[in-house]
Amino acid sequence: MQTLLKVENLYKSFGDIEVLHNINFEINKGDIVVIIGPSGSGKSTFLRCLNFLEKPTNGKILLNEKEMKDNLELHKKIGMVFQSFNLFSNLTVLENITLAPIKTKQLSEKEAQNEAMKLLRMIGLEDKKDVYPDNLSGGQKQRVAIIRSLIMNPEIMLFDEPTSALDPEMIEEVLTLMKEVAQKGMTMVIVTHELDFANDIANKVVFMDEGKIVETGTPTEIFKNPKTERLKEFLSKIK
Repeated sequence: MQTLLKVENLYKSFGDIEVLHNINFEINKGDIVVIIGPSGSGKSTFLRCLNFLEKPTNGKILLNEKEMKDNLELHKKIGMVFQSFNLFSNLTVLENITLAPIKTKQLSEKEAQNEAMKLLRMIGLEDKKDVYPDNLSGGQKQRVAIIRSLIMNPEIMLFDEPTSALDPEMIEEVLTLMKEVAQKGMTMVIVTHELDFANDIANKVVFMDEGKIVETGTPTEIFKNPKTERLKEFLSKIK
């Protein structure tokens, strides 16, 4: 398997508070990695360090064997979907999707619009192209946010609790789209509390607690045969 992203001895502190402690992890091309753990365990900070939205205090992150550091070209290869959508409210759906590829000169305006419409058709929202985000449902906003990342043709997609801000009936449409993206071979790292979804989609599950990776394994190993008492305790409370 080709190692796509490698994390070596990663630490992250905010002042005197150490949030991540000596994280070592590898992600292969095509992996669907789901990160679980209690609130405050460092999951979202870990995700934000992977594309340098948070700069690590110590350690290395390598993409295709090249160290990330402040390399903007490498940063562009890692897409991010946030729990709060982060769409620009003053731009239409089409403008939100095409802004980054046009600004970075990855696509011409016409190419970006053609690609955006193709993606909007894929999620059944082509009729919303001229609508502003405030007039979309939460599920629609999150699906637009996902294809806004996809249009940049990233090598890895990061999802930070993408369904946590959604009403229950809207969660399924977002999870369905994520499954479709995974089936097309996209490498994904997902922080989520949706354990059934994790069991269905992941080939690796990571359990974090107190800024450390406590246990890693397949969904069966993590959910059916947890090794550590801490993971057993966590799963019993979630279930």
